[in-house]
Amino acid sequence: MAVDLHIHSIASSDGELSAKQILEMALNLNLEAIAIADHDSIKSVEEGIFWGKKYGVEVIPACEIEGKHQGKTIHILGYFIEIEDHGLHQLFTKVEETRRQIIDLQIAKLREAGFYLEKEDVMKECNYTVPVNGSFVNVIFADPRNQDNPLIKEYKQKDNYVVRFAFDYLNVGKPFYVSQYVPDAVEAISVIYGSGGIPILAHPGSNLTIEETEVIDDLLNYGLLGLEVYTSHHNEEQEQYYLDYCRRNKIVYTCGSDFHGRFKPKVKMGAIKNNTYEVVERLKSLKNNPRIKRGL
Repeated sequence: MAVDLHIHSIASSDGELSAKQILEMALNLNLEAIAIADHDSIKSVEEGIFWGKKYGVEVIPACEIEGKHQGKTIHILGYFIEIEDHGLHQLFTKVEETRRQIIDLQIAKLREAGFYLEKEDVMKECNYTVPVNGSFVNVIFADPRNQDNPLIKEYKQKDNYVVRFAFDYLNVGKPFYVSQYVPDAVEAISVIYGSGGIPILAHPGSNLTIEETEVIDDLLNYGLLGLEVYTSHHNEEQEQYYLDYCRRNKIVYTCGSDFHGRFKPKVKMGAIKNNTYEVVERLKSLKNNPRIKRGL
């Protein structure tokens, strides 16, 4: 039986499906276990667990926290978190409030850069919640007034072009970035530990080059316990590189599609390599880690 440990719901703003719809899809795909790991949110986890029990699919409570470290934007997955944890709720509330405050500023920044977009379209794109970078990018790529823009033409030739554009232009330090609160990855790891969770670096190859592996080296000193090696973001060379890194540093590797639905139309739930239940068992074994037991 297969697993998929990185799935996004509508709680991510750029996700398409509800928790119930995700569990129905997981059941049809014969997945034994999944993790609903939304961006800076756990709003769909409880519903996911409920429907998981109904459908006989194990749902691992999880989240994905965007953070920064050594000038790089990275994402930290937290597995087997306690969803009632005060620290998690406090962090996610702060992130949500900040993102709500910069909506108009982000739209203005993109308009100044020559793109057409309307606020109503952005809010509709994120299901009238709080838009993330992908919400803005989806709107400018969909607006017919932008189709002759050279950057739009360039990025439409790339795989995962919406994600690529967001990484290259809207992340911390990039040309269209609007200043906002982004926790340091060390803080994210600490919050995950505080909730009894297991911190894993999501899709490292999408945010870091191989030459930037020292960022991961440093995060190991702060308690990072593994890497998401098998993901829709990695090619075979990256898979092998990060698998070797995990073995060399005696940390775990995980697998997750990063499924969003229509936001990433080429990414299919469960369509990843080496996604056996053994990955879940390795994560469960880490729950006995003394650091996690003490909430460090």
